[in-house]
Amino acid sequence: MIRGLRLIFFSAILVAILCTMPAPHATSAENRLTEKYDIPIERQEKNIQKLQSGIEIHLGKLQISGAKEYSLLDELESLDNNLALQKIRLQLMEERLKSQKELLIIKTRDLKEAGKNKDIVRQHLQGRLHSFYLMGKTGVLNVTFSPRTLPELMLFNDSFTSLLEYDHELLQKYRETIDQLVLAKESHEKESTLLDKYIAQAKKEQIALDITRVEKKKLLWRVKTEKRVYEQALKEMKAAEKDLQKSLAKLQKKKTYLEKGFVMNKGKMVPPVSGRIVSLYGVPRDDKKGPGDFTSGITIDAENGSPVRAVFAGKVIFAGYKRGYGNMVIIDHGLNYFSITSRIDKVTAKAGNILDQGDTIGVAGDIATLFEKGLYFEIRHDTEPVDPLEWIGTEGLTGL
Repeated sequence: MIRGLRLIFFSAILVAILCTMPAPHATSAENRLTEKYDIPIERQEKNIQKLQSGIEIHLGKLQISGAKEYSLLDELESLDNNLALQKIRLQLMEERLKSQKELLIIKTRDLKEAGKNKDIVRQHLQGRLHSFYLMGKTGVLNVTFSPRTLPELMLFNDSFTSLLEYDHELLQKYRETIDQLVLAKESHEKESTLLDKYIAQAKKEQIALDITRVEKKKLLWRVKTEKRVYEQALKEMKAAEKDLQKSLAKLQKKKTYLEKGFVMNKGKMVPPVSGRIVSLYGVPRDDKKGPGDFTSGITIDAENGSPVRAVFAGKVIFAGYKRGYGNMVIIDHGLNYFSITSRIDKVTAKAGNILDQGDTIGVAGDIATLFEKGLYFEIRHDTEPVDPLEWIGTEGLTGL
């Protein structure tokens, strides 16, 4: 009967506390427990979205840089080909100019030689003409006074005339040769002049191509540097995204752990305090006064000053003094599970606190109440008590 009264009394306390708690949005107990993770999770999700957006932007920039790089590489390849062709063209023109200059030297030498030969032939012809003039035509006087016979004189006259004609033809030939050499020399000089101009122009073009190539290589270096920067930024952003994903997964895991962790961790929770168990759950009380008077929790005799802990993560819905129970802390663990710890010497937790497993909620001490000595601890599902030893571990506990 007394146990029933105790059960009714504890139930009334729980109902009263839950009814007086503010619930502007009808938030469930599980949601209240996970409130502290909602904002960090939302923040992490926003950060991940920002990073993903930044990654998309940098991927676009990286693609543009890659396209620029390939375009510049194509341009450089074209420039290199043009430079190679220009060098071949310049080399051919220089060889042609060299050949023309050599030919010009030969033609100049031949022209000088032909001029000398022409002078010699002209002088020789002048001598022959002078001799022929002195001899005069073959007539009566020449025949009368010459020691030679008429036939000899006639033969000599014919031979001399032939020599004069030969010298004249030779002179004419040298003149024609000289004219040809002059024309050839002028032609080679003109071609050499044109080649000089072409070579000068080709060198200017080569210089311009070299300058363009240097500028393109500088631009390519800048593009590659920009590409490396984007690649590094992308790498760091992906690493940051990975880290944020891990952090988000941890937060979500903690949230899930809080939502379902109490049930999932049955038998693994920390005891509320270290000490000796002096009263078990569901056993008749020593001061039994009627049928049905059994304990609804356990009593632990702890040393003075021992820290009293939250057996699992949750939200404090009551922390203070209750008549007949002394200092008491009630924690909502979600899924309608509550832990009740009473006869605490000093309460350090406050209503509304969000706790992790093992957080200190008070300090144990020698407190004389209307009931047994020691720290009293219960676990309830809704308003029904359950055996705490089925839910908490036994590390630090004796007297079992």
